[in-house]
Amino acid sequence: MNKLQQVHALGQSTWLNYLHRPFIQSGDFRRHLDNGIQGFTANAASFDTVLTTTTSYDESIWELVRDGVPAPQIASKLIFHDAQVAADYMHNLYQESNGLEGFVSMELDPGLMHDTVNTIAAITHLEAVINRSNVIVEIPATVEGIEAIRLLTKDGVRVNVTHIFSVDVYEKVAQAYIEGLEIFLDTHSIWRFVPNSVASFSLSPLDEVVDGLLADKARPELLGNTAVSQAKILYDRCQQLFSGPRWEKLEKKGGHILRPKWTRTTPRNPSYAEAYYLEALIGENTVSTFAPATLSAFMKHGQVKPTLTTAVDQAYYHMNQLELVGIDLQAVAQGLQQEYLRLSEKQFQLIAKHISRKRDELELNWQKTAVHPNQLSEPAVSQAKTR
Repeated sequence: MNKLQQVHALGQSTWLNYLHRPFIQSGDFRRHLDNGIQGFTANAASFDTVLTTTTSYDESIWELVRDGVPAPQIASKLIFHDAQVAADYMHNLYQESNGLEGFVSMELDPGLMHDTVNTIAAITHLEAVINRSNVIVEIPATVEGIEAIRLLTKDGVRVNVTHIFSVDVYEKVAQAYIEGLEIFLDTHSIWRFVPNSVASFSLSPLDEVVDGLLADKARPELLGNTAVSQAKILYDRCQQLFSGPRWEKLEKKGGHILRPKWTRTTPRNPSYAEAYYLEALIGENTVSTFAPATLSAFMKHGQVKPTLTTAVDQAYYHMNQLELVGIDLQAVAQGLQQEYLRLSEKQFQLIAKHISRKRDELELNWQKTAVHPNQLSEPAVSQAKTR
């Protein structure tokens, strides 16, 4: 078994945070599937890089321009198409795992992050347009997003809850998920797959901020332990929330726990090993997310053993120490969520701007071609004029 397969044997799923058209078409996507990657997240930043540095999407953009599709919608349609193709490749994995693996996760327009009604409407629309049961949409864990999670779960919709930076927010998300699942199972007597979702907990940004605060307080012995400690406590709370009579009733009907998904697993501090977070948080009923470079490092140097439930007492001790030195983790988590929501919104705006620029370039090139018919054969000129 390779290292990803060893991780699977310990009950953890493995996803890659990387997806765009050239990656799918080149065969790299299938290679990662064959090696043990079980899910993919469509990262807006990597899509934007391909959009602006290659011609991979040019033909599709031009077709959408000719159809009169506005620039902001062009980006969505391109990402939707990539998600559909990737989901089709993973359909067998999704079926064979009874709907637990083989997902493509894609971002929702961050402009909806504080709007429950329109979040639900947008996801309902996306489900109809994409028409793939193994494509899930990302919902930020804002107050409004958490309410949307409850309402979507009761309708049988799977989601990837993002922008979680604290145990408390995970607990609120889990409670909303359980409430939604109760309604779903009480109101649906026949179903093929019971909705199962994931909750993405961010690691490296936590250590980056808290390590800076600890350096100011001259507590070097506490550096680099906050994210892992928080994740272990989150998993401990997950075990408590998804146990007992209330959960056992849902489990008997096929309910799945809200799996914690470790994300942003590439350390920001170069003194930490590249596979540091991945090695420290291996355990069942969880998902690890890899960036391509982090996956490569893990496959070369990573150690695979069950670590998520070890040293939990030390994790709680670490949290107590942070409190004693005056670090407010709730404030840190709230600040990080707001910061990353802003960055996400900015990224979507940037993509729309780049699509508009690309559209203008394509239109200009077409006009130049149409103005110089002597450079083309007669049939080609006729075709250009009828575009």
